[in-house]
Amino acid sequence: MDLNATLAFVTVVECGAFSGAARLLDIPRSTVSARVAALEAHLGVVLLRRTTRRIALTDDGRAYYERVAPAIAALREAEDQGVPGVSALAGSIRMSVPFDFSFEALSEAIVSFRAAHPGIRFDILVDDSVSDFVDDNLDMAIRGGNPGGDHVIARRIASFSFGRFVNPAYGKAAMPDAPQLAFKSRAAPAALPRSAALAPPAHPVVATNSFALLKQLALKGAGVAVLPEHACEPEVARGELVRWALATPAGKSSPTSSQAGLYLVYPSRRELSPRVKAFSDHLVNTLEAPAEAPGVVSASRSRQRR
Repeated sequence: MDLNATLAFVTVVECGAFSGAARLLDIPRSTVSARVAALEAHLGVVLLRRTTRRIALTDDGRAYYERVAPAIAALREAEDQGVPGVSALAGSIRMSVPFDFSFEALSEAIVSFRAAHPGIRFDILVDDSVSDFVDDNLDMAIRGGNPGGDHVIARRIASFSFGRFVNPAYGKAAMPDAPQLAFKSRAAPAALPRSAALAPPAHPVVATNSFALLKQLALKGAGVAVLPEHACEPEVARGELVRWALATPAGKSSPTSSQAGLYLVYPSRRELSPRVKAFSDHLVNTLEAPAEAPGVVSASRSRQRR
């Protein structure tokens, strides 16, 4: 068995492209292609169907991948960790986080984790879209709202409180005709709480994928925005923003806040490596620390309250 050929095949599948596998393995794309072709010739089957734009596993390819991928993962992990008791966790962690995630908490977690494990490298993709674990070669992601469906493993780590906020010029009374601002991104309305009271407006005057921009628009008097409560606390304390309640036909005010979950998400196609597991736990502990952002309730504390 040519392990280099098997490694090339598994890496192509996990990256979703020959070019991505070549970058990860640090060898020419032609070498990756030649190794996969040699493996197919050796096995006497077609493992991958290739087009100019994408690749797809054949039935034989899928069966072979499912058998050899765990072994390749184990070999990679052994290489990353070295001899037990001699070296600490090592290797890279590639993850995706949304633009409005607390970079302060993430930075604190990365710095303190690397202090204990200097052999760990991080590759952080900041993007509000639901990144593809295979195409982007991700180990983990942080997602709000809908974590991504049945094809991923999701771990709830926190709850964020959301509310409606507006410039005080509109007053604290409910005003159904106030302009509406909306959070909208390629990740869908999944990032917002699924509450009828805080549902995205049908015809917003401004829609954007940035809560930071929505807050600035609300501060400037552009309209009412649904925002994370902890992000608005300084402005509310200074009187620059006020909570806003939507009037109902019965004359009663609707709820002014709701909650949405925050999740660590992993691909279910392979076992989590020890370094990813260790950093996941460390990040959760960082979010649960007493200095966590106001308005952010960790998942464990949320369960204790219930």
